Amino acid sequence: MKRSSLILIALFALALQSCVFRSSIDEQGNITVRTANKLMRSHGVRQFEKMKRKKVISTDPRFTEPVARVAERLKQVIVLPKAEWEFVVFEDLSPNAFALPGGKVGVNTGLFQIIGDDDQADAILAAILGHEISHTTATHAQQRIINAIALIAVGQLLWSSLDSSELDNPEYALAGFALAGYLAEALPFSRKQEYESDKMGAVYMAQAGYNPRASIELWKRLRDYHRINGGQQPEFLRTHPHDDSRIEALEAFMPVALRFYASSK
Repeated sequence: MKRSSLILIALFALALQSCVFRSSIDEQGNITVRTANKLMRSHGVRQFEKMKRKKVISTDPRFTEPVARVAERLKQVIVLPKAEWEFVVFEDLSPNAFALPGGKVGVNTGLFQIIGDDDQADAILAAILGHEISHTTATHAQQRIINAIALIAVGQLLWSSLDSSELDNPEYALAGFALAGYLAEALPFSRKQEYESDKMGAVYMAQAGYNPRASIELWKRLRDYHRINGGQQPEFLRTHPHDDSRIEALEAFMPVALRFYASSK
């Protein structure tokens, strides 16, 4: 294979590596909102409608009232262009929540076993909703799709360039190392997004007047839940960070989040 082709593959992979992740929050807690494209918003709305048809929607005020109450405060401070806000509680025992492009948010009733009913309940719920919505304001799903397409493109380019008669050519290492570098950046992509959403969620809840320290309490409770229900894989095998890692990162970020909380008073 031509040396120029190998160099092209290497440069292409390294160029993609440099643009894998775009942070939506800076060290001072300032958030850059990115608008999902029309296709992503449309897909989010369709998926949400499909879920509402397939799953049982809860009408239990123990769950719907706090979600409506907290959502109303968060909507006042979260900028999400062209959002058609909708918050739905699903009867599902798994402790989970999600947000889709277009302002569609789902909360499982199982989350309330983590949230509880103490004086921190609304703040913990705000941490959950703020975190999930931040995935949308940062267009994380859209970034993951772009990242996946880029990975496929690099792999296909490298594979199509291979000549079985020249596999011992040391110049293949150049393209291989470039692809390895890209993979090293791409594999923890979701973990970076999770850390980012933890911080953005802390800012959003603080701006809405909820003490962001409750976000740390949330992950402590989730850590206890995970330990009781089977533990966690080593972090390098996971798309999400370990609970302890998230707690540590949020504690480091807390002075920034608390400034937004003080300003909301």
